[in-house]
This record gives sequence, structure tokens and C-alpha cells, in this order.
Amino acid sequence: MDDLNKLVKYNSLLLIYQELLSRTQKEILTDYFAFNLSISEIATNREVSRAAVEDAIKKGQAKLDELENALGVYSKNSKIRALLDSLRETNDDKEKNSIIEEIERIIK
Repeated sequence: MDDLNKLVKYNSLLLIYQELLSRTQKEILTDYFAFNLSISEIATNREVSRAAVEDAIKKGQAKLDELENALGVYSKNSKIRALLDSLRETNDDKEKNSIIEEIERIIK
């Protein structure tokens, strides 16, 4: 996964699951992914070591991945967005109905 896709993914996961993280993980991940601060900048701002920040980021990412694997909200949202794009592009009523049924299966 390239850096931009990783940034987008973890920003999205953070928005979805942030309240399920510890306060420290939430703050550090927000600084890192949403505000694009470097590990050094975060460490300086929080008056902790770079290693502590790196550890919090790794653990926070693992927690976000664990939550997504268990709940799948990001994945479902991505699938629905792609299906909605397809729905907008098609003029075929049969295909529209098929896409709507697929969206209904995802949200159940």
C-alpha cells in the first residue's frame, strides 16, 4: 500500500473508530494521520520519546485494523460508495435493481 492510500485508509478508520481508542492513541494518530505531523514533532509536542510515539502509532494502527476486521464499517462504506457510483453511471433498469439489491445486502 502506498503512502497516500495508507494515509487515506487510516484517516478514514480513525474517523470511524476514534472513540474506541485510548485518548492518547486517538490524539497521536490524529496528529500523525490527520494533521500530518512527523513523529519528531509529535514527540516534541507531547514531551515524550520518538520511540513512545512510534509505539503508540503502531499499536493504534493495529487497533484500528482489529476493529475494522471485526466490524467492517470502512469496507462496507467503500463497497457502497463504489456501487452508488455504478448506479449513477448506468441507464439499465435491470442493472440498477441489481445494484440496489447488492447495497441492501451490504447494509443488512
